[in-house]
Amino acid sequence: MRNRFDPVSLFRAIRRFAANKAGVSAVTFAISFSVLAPMTMGVFDIYQMNGQRGKLQDALDAAALYAARSTATTTKDIDIVGDKALAANLKLIPGATLQSSNFVLDTTGDAKVVATASVRVPALAPDAFTHNPVTVNTTVTRAGNNLEVALVLDNSSSMGANNNASLNALKSAAGQLVDLVVSDTQSPYYSKVSIIPYGNGVNVGTAYADIARGPILSANDALCKNGLNSLGCPNYTYKNKSGQNAPTEPSSTCVSERTGPEAYTDASPATAKVGYNYAAVNGSPVNPCIAAKMAPLSSDKTAIHTSINNLTACCSTGGHIGVAWGWYTLSPNWNGVFTGNAAPAAYGAPHTIKALVLMTDGEYNSVYCKGVIAKIGTNSSGASGSGSDNDHSDCLATNGKDAYGQAKALCAAMKASPNNVVIYTVGLNLANAAASDLVSSCATDAKHVYLPADGTAMTAAFNQIAADLQRLRLSQ
Repeated sequence: MRNRFDPVSLFRAIRRFAANKAGVSAVTFAISFSVLAPMTMGVFDIYQMNGQRGKLQDALDAAALYAARSTATTTKDIDIVGDKALAANLKLIPGATLQSSNFVLDTTGDAKVVATASVRVPALAPDAFTHNPVTVNTTVTRAGNNLEVALVLDNSSSMGANNNASLNALKSAAGQLVDLVVSDTQSPYYSKVSIIPYGNGVNVGTAYADIARGPILSANDALCKNGLNSLGCPNYTYKNKSGQNAPTEPSSTCVSERTGPEAYTDASPATAKVGYNYAAVNGSPVNPCIAAKMAPLSSDKTAIHTSINNLTACCSTGGHIGVAWGWYTLSPNWNGVFTGNAAPAAYGAPHTIKALVLMTDGEYNSVYCKGVIAKIGTNSSGASGSGSDNDHSDCLATNGKDAYGQAKALCAAMKASPNNVVIYTVGLNLANAAASDLVSSCATDAKHVYLPADGTAMTAAFNQIAADLQRLRLSQ
């Protein structure tokens, strides 16, 4: 027979269980706590670690990006910049400590900043599981540009005043700029500098002169023998400012300005030759071809420093010729002249910046007619500072503009699209309005104009230009 449900018996059983529940619960709680408490604290540890991991990753990403956008060019400097940025951005949970951080500049392939960082997080349940530091990493591909810079440097006689004080300051300033701009690592982006010293012209050396202005004819050429002389002959006799025969002057490896339709362009010399230069080595006072030679684009710091150290103050000032040759060293139209590592990139080439730094201490006073300094140089009163009247041709400047006007025309064309050359100007202790107008007009804008009063300030100006060039090189 099936047992019937007995509610009374059930009620009594419940009462007996209730009478003993305190003891059972205490035991049950003790057992449960010993198991669940570490698990609960461990879960909280994991929660803290995950929270710290997110904060660390955000801070490391920001620091690596900041380091990549900095001007640092070595792992040591990248690490310093990255560590400072990480410290500024990192938020630590209470009790956590930054154990390590490391920022490395990887220049294999595209330049990258590779960063890692670790944080030790406090543990509530140290025995529940292994508490390794929170470690994260990140990689930022560094933006960059190739950099081609022409340094157009005044070597005229005035730079030699006071025992070459200005010239020595220029050498120091230009040398520091080269050290800051030309990177020891030329991959994946290169940085090159050309040096263009100028006096009454630019000394381009025999090889470049023969291509740019044409070779010197033989003395036995029909144009050059039996008392005849012509442009291109080894020697040239001309009428001076007074209409009298001037001393016969030899050809030189200096060049004068280009004339004709291409006067203010960067056309190849295959299209239009530049001018000959018959400098006054027989004049009184002499006004010879300057000794320091132009050097095309190079990433060889030793060679560049040698060119700078060879600068010698001499002669009158044809600064517009220096401007022209600074442009030529940056122009792809001159790739037939400058080859190999010296060949400039095409205008508009990806990741490529072209810049020119023009330094002058004052008056541009030498323009040319038929390879000789013209009858009138800068103003209607003559070409003061460019030699004696006996050493000036009896004809006016072929281009019809003074040296300032020609320099400004070249700058305007250089800055225009598609050339887009960035121009910085440095006017050292300028004393005349025409020179001040030149440096203002030639520069890309007012922010690219520097007017130092002395050599110390000029060095500071060149360092500021170098920093800006670095910013351009390391930015998109």
